[in-house]
Amino acid sequence: MFDKAEEVQEIAEQLIKMHHPHLMDAIDKDLIGYYFRDGNADWAGKAKKCTAFERHITRKMLFVFINRDYWNSMNIEQQKALVDHELCHFTRANTKDYDNDKKEWVISYEDAHDPKNWGIRDHDVEEFSDIIKRHGLWETGIEKFAAAVRDADYQMSIDDVERDKHLKAVK
Repeated sequence: MFDKAEEVQEIAEQLIKMHHPHLMDAIDKDLIGYYFRDGNADWAGKAKKCTAFERHITRKMLFVFINRDYWNSMNIEQQKALVDHELCHFTRANTKDYDNDKKEWVISYEDAHDPKNWGIRDHDVEEFSDIIKRHGLWETGIEKFAAAVRDADYQMSIDDVERDKHLKAVK
């Protein structure tokens, strides 16, 4: 069962304005669908580029699916992180031109209604904690990820870890 997820959309629109300029006109053109999924699943959220049929039926280019059980077990900061995570999967074709007046590079995004201009980005790091325990930060992507973790403003508490034992990894 799928239901529209208006609270997810509200969070997403705030995050898009702050961190995802490539999705700004997708808000205005209503090109992203947000849905809760009920039922047993081993994921908290999913980002998806629509198929031609899905675009025809919904007039959307992209979907964000959120597992309702996971959502309801999270606090607001975790919900924001999950939505931000899913938005990070969306890519868009762009061009960069140097603006001589401003003395900076300016990014122009390609047509939001052309499905060829949208894509899905993989995670920066895909690794098992067992491998890191056994081999350390063996690859540069993992090293960069570890540095970002150390620099993060918020770290989970032991209460978060205990509550999180029943949650599966975000996919």
